[in-house]
Amino acid sequence: MSVQNAFLALLSLGPAYGSQLQAEFLARAAHRRQLNAGQVYSTLDRLTDQGLVESAGTTDDGLPLYALTDSGRDQAIAWLSRGPADSRPDWDEMQDQVLVAASVESADALQIIDDYRLSFTEKIRELEHDADTRACLAANRAADLGARAAITWLDEVAAALKDDPKILLQERSTERPRRGRPPVNDAVVEN
Repeated sequence: MSVQNAFLALLSLGPAYGSQLQAEFLARAAHRRQLNAGQVYSTLDRLTDQGLVESAGTTDDGLPLYALTDSGRDQAIAWLSRGPADSRPDWDEMQDQVLVAASVESADALQIIDDYRLSFTEKIRELEHDADTRACLAANRAADLGARAAITWLDEVAAALKDDPKILLQERSTERPRRGRPPVNDAVVEN
């Protein structure tokens, strides 16, 4: 789900093509090692089917461009403004959301960090409450350590953003990725 939301957030910067979104996402969410092209285009197809993204024409060399619909813009704004609403935050989704939001000027990365911090704090409280039941002691300890590590990371990112709010801000890259969906060919092939 975070890749889908990250694409919406990146499209809030303007229309883009698939491999451009892939490169932008990987540059901003540096903890990600890869994102395969199949996932990129299946995500874009799903976003289009959901009415969040629409065709925005093509690049000069025929690569299909994607843009946000009004619903897609609303969802992007929501994702760039608030963290999770529950006490079961996911580590990878947290990193994706915080890092992408911190790289987009219109986002409220500090609010997102506060929301994640609250969620992980709630998770720790739940684990402490369940500490008397020794059913899953090792799993609970791992979850507790993970939540505490997340809070430490969130605090470090928040401190860096408070020192320099633009430290992670990125403009859209002008470097063109080498790959992408084949250009659209309007010519009719006759047999």
